[in-house]
Amino acid sequence: MRFKTAVVKVVMVSLLIFANFELVGAQHDSVYRLPAGTRIRLKMDVELSSRVAAVSDTFTATVAKAVTVRDVVVLPAGSVVGGRVANVSTAAAGGHNGELDPVFESVRLENAAPQKIDGVLVNKLAGPSSMAAVLVVIGGTVIGAVIGAVSKANNGALIGAGVGAGAGTGVALMRKGKDVRIRTGEEFEIELKRELVLPVLDY
Repeated sequence: MRFKTAVVKVVMVSLLIFANFELVGAQHDSVYRLPAGTRIRLKMDVELSSRVAAVSDTFTATVAKAVTVRDVVVLPAGSVVGGRVANVSTAAAGGHNGELDPVFESVRLENAAPQKIDGVLVNKLAGPSSMAAVLVVIGGTVIGAVIGAVSKANNGALIGAGVGAGAGTGVALMRKGKDVRIRTGEEFEIELKRELVLPVLDY
């Protein structure tokens, strides 16, 4: 009897261990993996601007909204995300707006080693539309035409329109574009380009 009881206990313990391994494996595969395309909301720690940033500058942001899978928090709010400036150009004359292309390369959970990620902005940074420069030219044309029409010359309106358009074009060419930036504390979203496997959180 004792031998049978011992055998039963060994079998039961083995089954429990096997079931536990299966459960952990299932949780790891379904709960702690964030697939490509997952969006993460972040809050910027320091301002990042095309006016002063340089390629390879690094920065940090924090997770503003916890990421959950099946009601389980897999990426807590406050986790630190590290990034780098991949491309940047300042605003220039002619209405050329600044450009800024940050990439996001790591995430660090509390009491855990940093994990590599491949993240990009969901909404690319963009300056004001170039329509403002177009409106300057159109405005100059209209004003020139009105002034020309007031004159007594037969083709005064045509001449005035040409002069006005030229003036408007000159102003547009001299007009400097706007730099782009992410302000300190500003929230934004990034998208994962590759699957992210996160460690099991120990609360």
